[in-house]
Amino acid sequence: MLTSSYQNESLDQRSNCNHLRMNLALINHIQKGDPMLKKTLQSLFLITLILTFAISLARAQDAPLQGFDQYVEKAMQDWQIPGIAIAIVKDDAVVLAKGYGLRELGKPDKVDEHTLFAIASNTKAFIATAVGILAKEGKLDWDDPAIKYLPELQLYDPYVTRELTIRDLLCHRVGLETYAGDMIWYGSTSTADEVLHQVRYLEPHSSFRSQYGYCNLMFVAAGRIIEEVSGESWGGFLERRIFAPLRMIRSCTSTHELEDMENVATPHTEVGGKIQPIPYRNIDNAAPAGAINSSVMEIAQWLRLQLNYGTCNGKQVIDSTIIDEMRTPHTIIRIGKEQRELYPTRHFITYGLGWFLSDYHGRLVVLHGGGLDGMFSYTGFLPEEKLGIAVLTNRDDHRLMTALFYQIADAYLGVPDSDWSAILLQKRQEEKIREAEKEKKREKERDKKKTPYTSAEKITGNYASKILGDAEISKEGKKLVLTLALYPGVEGYLEHWDYETFLCKWNDPMWGKSYLTFVPDGRGSVESFKVKVREDFIDPLEYVFERTGE
Repeated sequence: MLTSSYQNESLDQRSNCNHLRMNLALINHIQKGDPMLKKTLQSLFLITLILTFAISLARAQDAPLQGFDQYVEKAMQDWQIPGIAIAIVKDDAVVLAKGYGLRELGKPDKVDEHTLFAIASNTKAFIATAVGILAKEGKLDWDDPAIKYLPELQLYDPYVTRELTIRDLLCHRVGLETYAGDMIWYGSTSTADEVLHQVRYLEPHSSFRSQYGYCNLMFVAAGRIIEEVSGESWGGFLERRIFAPLRMIRSCTSTHELEDMENVATPHTEVGGKIQPIPYRNIDNAAPAGAINSSVMEIAQWLRLQLNYGTCNGKQVIDSTIIDEMRTPHTIIRIGKEQRELYPTRHFITYGLGWFLSDYHGRLVVLHGGGLDGMFSYTGFLPEEKLGIAVLTNRDDHRLMTALFYQIADAYLGVPDSDWSAILLQKRQEEKIREAEKEKKREKERDKKKTPYTSAEKITGNYASKILGDAEISKEGKKLVLTLALYPGVEGYLEHWDYETFLCKWNDPMWGKSYLTFVPDGRGSVESFKVKVREDFIDPLEYVFERTGE
């Protein structure tokens, strides 16, 4: 368990007072003796006193981290996480940059402060910063229409297409549901431009600028604008203007770059109740939304830059006005029931540009999370406390990165200890119970009676979605197999569930399982099927594939 700093400061103050009383008593005694001896000893005592306070101050600064290693190691066991790397920045000093656990289960290589992890959506703040640099240089304006630079970018509503600004791309308020359309890029062979072309077919979930809806696709568009304006790749721009001055020499913007690098963490996920290593998923077609790979030592430099309003190592890397713009609330986010219970001191949550903004015990908190296949991360800072925290992990489906962020924040704020790992682990276990009960209910209500529309000859054939492209259902021996043209290597094995619905078990562990429902055409056959792919992690939308008749 972490030790709150105020407890240790109190002990140090009592110790300092005792030393002071002893020194003053000795000085008073010496004053009765030889003047030269008195002067010499007084100087020695003054030096001793200064050193005593210096040592006490150093101990007080270390106090928040007492017991931290043991806390992390236990939490990793509780959450079944192979490896974690953590960085803490306080008062412009990196007070902790350390790895825990293994880079890959079954192998001896350990995580350290230089181990590379996917930081996923923590990339978004880098993208917003890059846009800010271009805006400061007068090469674009935050409120320029996006179609000024990307005339081919169209949304479902022509009004939104016309009014959409670069600022809108960076603050999740375009009207799409959270994660809507992510299947367009997730594991697909589509290019970034092809991904953005398909946005025009996504129906809005809310009116423009009225609600928060987390949108990876708009950051893809922002990355393309950086390229159009700067004349170089978005990754090249980041490497030259941000990574290089911060000495982030190992950070990179594609999984392809990891192939020739050492000290790289392996992603892990749960498959059949067991934590297993999985390959990196390349997301070059949506890279500006979440493709940076980095280490906690290098992310610590990014946090120092943020805490120092654009300055790092005495050099102004980005203008402070960019920092201000990114921390300005743009989109209000409703505080949910769980948030109110977990964080009773919280009064607001908003999204700025590339950062979530909220309050915690009266302090501003600027943070972001990130999640990809087998990797979860968390970076953030409390500007008033000059405190920055980064947590990188090589497993998905957990909340330990959040727990560690607040565990560290509590220790430095000196608020009463909370075991955030235990609290959030209980929440996750409760969620799993609810999910299991939901599955049991669905199984109980299942009617296995087949209809004429579910026979193999009725449903095999070719289909197409205007958003996700071509699909085929074929019979291989006794198996019915669904393949999608844009997702090579991914296959879904169909088993009748009930009525017109089939259970689809995907061979990709991240896709999990889906329920696929066929729609009769009124002539004894089917005209289409509907399917969602991992609405809890990938995309909430239900996609319709129409039979093509080929």
